[in-house]
Amino acid sequence: MKKPHLVITPSIPVWKDKDFLIFNRQFYDGVLLYVKMWGGDISCIMSPAKSDLPKFGLVKKKQTELPFRCHVLFENEPISIDHLEEASIVLAAGDSFQQLHVSKLCKKINARCVYIIEYIPETRYQIASLNSKNILMTLRRCLYIWNGERKRLAAFSLADGLQTNGTAAFYEYNQFQNKILYFDTRMHKNLLINDENLEKRLNYLSKNQPLRLAFSGRLISMKGGDHLVKMAMLLKQRNIDFHLTIYGAGELEDEMNKYINKHQLANNVFMAGAVDFYKKLIPELIRNVDLFVMLHRQSDPSCTYLETLSCGIPIVGYKNRAFSGLLEQADIGWGAKLDDLDGIVNIIEHLNLNREKISEKSKNSIQFARHHDFETTFKNRINHLYNLVK
Repeated sequence: MKKPHLVITPSIPVWKDKDFLIFNRQFYDGVLLYVKMWGGDISCIMSPAKSDLPKFGLVKKKQTELPFRCHVLFENEPISIDHLEEASIVLAAGDSFQQLHVSKLCKKINARCVYIIEYIPETRYQIASLNSKNILMTLRRCLYIWNGERKRLAAFSLADGLQTNGTAAFYEYNQFQNKILYFDTRMHKNLLINDENLEKRLNYLSKNQPLRLAFSGRLISMKGGDHLVKMAMLLKQRNIDFHLTIYGAGELEDEMNKYINKHQLANNVFMAGAVDFYKKLIPELIRNVDLFVMLHRQSDPSCTYLETLSCGIPIVGYKNRAFSGLLEQADIGWGAKLDDLDGIVNIIEHLNLNREKISEKSKNSIQFARHHDFETTFKNRINHLYNLVK
């Protein structure tokens, strides 16, 4: 019996360098798990990258070295029925406007289609409004989003299933069949904090030393980069002894550095820049962070949530729909309303005086993360696909 052929059409692109293809490491590791766990052939259909190469998190391979087939489209080339002719099932990117025709193509060739979806309309509107100060431009973008969502719903109605990254998308698209919830993460089982290292770190909390806070991510308005330094100033004004390490880079970096200098926060806030996820970020979080601060203004299901919990670190953040949904799943943090910086500072001030609560939720965090590591997540997603073609 011919084994099912899985075709993956990710939204993430691939870079080309002569005879080499350069992949995002998280995506490449995921495909390797598909290769290991799937029962048949695997192909990827990918767009060529237009952006510059990131500094970290890449895998460079020749086509002949790949354990799967990879077809790189021409620039602006759409996925066609010819690309999918051998497919038994297609795993398509539901967030990509360019892939909303894929479920219709699958119907024509009698292949199954499953969409991955993580952004909800609310998040798209939030991004549109935060990224533009021009009202007319914002309205045009919102109209485009509204029209795109109509097409997305039509595409999902033709699909055989959905894989929803995060609770916001899971509830938003609740009406569709064969839907599963997962949480995106780069944390393999062997990377999760163990009990011994967790206890070492929790012992610090009882020593009346400065509370160690951290953030990692792009330094942009949507991720609340500007609010991080304002939060630090409010903490300092309340005479709370703390250190805040901010990992990442982005358009707000210069503005944040100026704010730190202007308000004399250099003794409390350290801008660490962009660092390698596996070699530097995770080891430092595991050893040196008590609380993670996520002031995301929009409801995207950032992989940072699960990766932070995998280090046994509870989260203080704005209760966007993604974080609110996560708090409903597990007791792993504390939330305040969007843009309520005073609420965030009140929480941190209370926790600084009641550090046993941090310890309690640190343990809750790693217990939850152990059910959602990289391997377990992919196994569940692959089983979901396999059940549709067996």
